[in-house]
Amino acid sequence: MKKNTKDGIKGETEELRRLIDNSSSLMAALIIMLALLLSASLPKSMLELVYAVAQPLVAADMLNDGKGKTAAEATKDPYVYIQLADVDDDVGSDVLIRLIGIEKSSEIMSLAGSEPSILIYHTHDTEAYRKEENSDYIESGNCRTEDERYNVYAVGEELCRILREKYGIIAIHASEQHEKPLITTAYSRSLETMRKYKQEYPSINMFIDIHRDGVADTGYENDFVTVDGIECARMMFVVGTGKSGKSSQYAPSENPDTVNDMPDFESNYALAARLTETLLSYNERFMRNINVKSGKYNQQMSDKCLLVEVGHNGNTLQQAKNSMYYLAKAIAGLGE
Repeated sequence: MKKNTKDGIKGETEELRRLIDNSSSLMAALIIMLALLLSASLPKSMLELVYAVAQPLVAADMLNDGKGKTAAEATKDPYVYIQLADVDDDVGSDVLIRLIGIEKSSEIMSLAGSEPSILIYHTHDTEAYRKEENSDYIESGNCRTEDERYNVYAVGEELCRILREKYGIIAIHASEQHEKPLITTAYSRSLETMRKYKQEYPSINMFIDIHRDGVADTGYENDFVTVDGIECARMMFVVGTGKSGKSSQYAPSENPDTVNDMPDFESNYALAARLTETLLSYNERFMRNINVKSGKYNQQMSDKCLLVEVGHNGNTLQQAKNSMYYLAKAIAGLGE
């Protein structure tokens, strides 16, 4: 008799769970349908919130492939998650919720003055650009060179020069190399560089780590924008949340640091979003979406840390350097 009672309870529990699952699926479907019907009149910020609510309710039986996609994937709306952002798969839902509420920074940042306010440096210092007749450098790896005339150091030097000469912003350009002996531990060495300059120049409050992205060896030669008649490499900011406890996605496993040594990713994201919007006003394709990752990328050093990918190995060095005029202009605009 007791056994039958237990079986009855178990059956009722399973039936209740099935009803809950079905009602959740129906609720998600209704929310998505409502959002789609109102998409012409609702602001994108509100649509983001609607999809964020619907996302955890989507069940596998709502979708043809049975894999249980999110509402974002089901609707394929580019604004489902965060406007202007691409979020890596290992970034948790708690971070997504916080990102949804972030507004782009409106802080007036006075960067001009008699003391250094910006440090420009390169965690991956040998990243280079597509070879041309006038830039036939000696490679130290695939599209990499230690010759600072042809790698990302030359791009950082151009940004530093323009900030100083055109806008009166004193930037320091660190020449330290960080890739050797292992590129997977480069961020630990560039962190020491950041700390060294911050100790020497306490006035530094913005850190800019300049990289170049990587693509296939061919097929991306025309991936640039023309601004004011000038060819410019497209750019992208990377924002690290620090949730993985690692310096980057390529770093060896590390023990997570304390909460006091975590990036202020909300402030860093707000700054990146503000600069992204400004740069998009120069050309609607100038910027790729901000890439939100779970690593730190040394962005725990300040609430004004920027990691910027300036073009890729399909671009020319000159295209990358041309982009620095507009990045400097956007940075100078933070003080207005």
